[in-house]
Amino acid sequence: MKKISIVIPCYNVEKYLDRCIHSLTEQTIGLDVLELIFIDDASTDRTGRKLEWWQKRYPDSIKVITLPENRRQGGARNEGLKYVTAETVGFVDSDDWVAPEMYEIMYNTLQREDCDFVNCRYLRAVNTNQHVSDKAGENKRFDLRTKEERKQFLVSRLQGGIYCNLFQKEFLQKAAPEFPEKTAYEDNYWMAMVRLGVNSCYLLGQELYYYFVNQQSTILSKNSGRHLERLNVEEKKLEEYKKRGIFDTYYREFEFEFLRLYYVNSLHTFFLRMSDLQGLPFQEMQKKVKTYFPDYQSNPYLEQFLPVEKELLRTVELSLDLGQWEQLAQGYQREVERLSNYKNIAGIS
Repeated sequence: MKKISIVIPCYNVEKYLDRCIHSLTEQTIGLDVLELIFIDDASTDRTGRKLEWWQKRYPDSIKVITLPENRRQGGARNEGLKYVTAETVGFVDSDDWVAPEMYEIMYNTLQREDCDFVNCRYLRAVNTNQHVSDKAGENKRFDLRTKEERKQFLVSRLQGGIYCNLFQKEFLQKAAPEFPEKTAYEDNYWMAMVRLGVNSCYLLGQELYYYFVNQQSTILSKNSGRHLERLNVEEKKLEEYKKRGIFDTYYREFEFEFLRLYYVNSLHTFFLRMSDLQGLPFQEMQKKVKTYFPDYQSNPYLEQFLPVEKELLRTVELSLDLGQWEQLAQGYQREVERLSNYKNIAGIS
């Protein structure tokens, strides 16, 4: 019996794939209880051949699904989820890798706490010489029995992306929508909807996942038009909240989320990853904030923003030309370099 199904979308990752798979096959929980589902998203390099080799080596634990056309990470994950048979589900990005004990700790915690999912911390890594910290932070459990408890949960920041979580499959079958396909930042939408259905979860203070700082990846790539897609994703979330009839119930919480992910984190992304700011929709972003949330300045959660994030949010009310946006971006870049808690700045994950 497989205990954990792990879905791994792959697209042109021949340089990183062995590192990822090796970390999964060496898990202390034992490969015999793992179901590794790799989706070759119409790769054009040797990714498919490598997956075939690994599948032949571990045929009882590795499944390979090959897509005829590229559907990007959302589509690949949707396809992979169709093949899940274990009682719990995790996600890994194919250029990342995991600590040897990650899934043993996550699975045992999930069983002990009997909750919907477990979340862990991650390390931003540039090579395998870096190691996750032995010092664990604070563990925290969320039990959402009241509307007020859910409000606090909705504005809390979970570590990392969906790759830092292990979910109960039964919970996902009830709460999770399909991933948006053929768009970047699809996990921002998916995880937001999943959080609406959570009754309990457990946050581990341990670093167990290695997030590779890959400058060619979708999220970290320079001057990619895909960074603009994060704006559409955040508006899609608002549409879904209204469709579900919960927009007014959690208005302030959704407002805070929009300010953080649509505006602050997008500016962070543009300032650090776009060398040419001309043509970026700064004025449109300002207008959207004021249109959706005209009273945003009285949001009760604004104090949760870091000081540098507050500075970005203040620009909603400023009329800036391109040169002034460029000056602001240069100053922000210097500030990010200065800060020692770089991974805690908005938009990193």
